[in-house]
Amino acid sequence: MERFSGLTKFIDALDMEDLGEWITEYDSSGRLVGTPYVDYWDVVHRFCDALLDFCDDNPGYEEEGAYPGSDYIHALKNALDREERCPGVLLGYLNNGTIVEWLKALEAVDKQ
Repeated sequence: MERFSGLTKFIDALDMEDLGEWITEYDSSGRLVGTPYVDYWDVVHRFCDALLDFCDDNPGYEEEGAYPGSDYIHALKNALDREERCPGVLLGYLNNGTIVEWLKALEAVDKQ
């Protein structure tokens, strides 16, 4: 059974850089207005929705070490939580390949 297929199907789509763009707004005098944020591509939003749905449907997987693959679900969920507190964290994980690495590890768990 491929428990993580709803997440691992995003591997190819997320295996690239620049999956979002920093948005910084300035007023007419050149002063920063508001807080800069990342405008993520649609595929990132769909992945995040799929991850949140998975966590809602499988609450035990958010606990580190609870089940095979739960460490990676925990790490993915933490990346989303960090993004809420510090915009751009998720973009960093995407750009350096960490998210795809975790998804590939989930894919390997499914194949066991």
